[in-house]
Amino acid sequence: MNLTTKQLLLTSAILALLVLPLPFVWFEIGPLGKLYYGTDVPDIYILGATILGKDRSFWGINFAYKFQLIVIVYFILSTLWTIKIIERRNFAFNLTRFNLVLLLLFPFWLYMYAGGVLNNSDGAAADIELHLGIGLILYILIVIVTILTIKRLRSTSIS
Repeated sequence: MNLTTKQLLLTSAILALLVLPLPFVWFEIGPLGKLYYGTDVPDIYILGATILGKDRSFWGINFAYKFQLIVIVYFILSTLWTIKIIERRNFAFNLTRFNLVLLLLFPFWLYMYAGGVLNNSDGAAADIELHLGIGLILYILIVIVTILTIKRLRSTSIS
């Protein structure tokens, strides 16, 4: 199946939209954390749009989840805008390349974000177990589709 450039862009936007409620990482609180905080301490989930199981009033957590949400929403809107301005090939190409740079920086961001959450977990951090979430699979698909889109934008015909 050979998707058009506009279909590739729309696929990226839809995948990015789907990533908002999905977890990227999940911190499972172990026995030492439950001993420290009590048995009702929740596990921690870093989703595309928010974080669950942490106090979002702490400035670092508050900034991190909002920043991530803003960047994902920017990615979705700029991808949809690229569909509208696709005839302006250079601008569409550069905008898509910038989005790829954001995507490639995401693992570093997620590493820092997860590390900040872990460091903010006090006594629960002693035996927290990290699990990867389904959002990372969609992230990889978005990267692949964005690379295919850039290749298509560099070619001579735009469909």
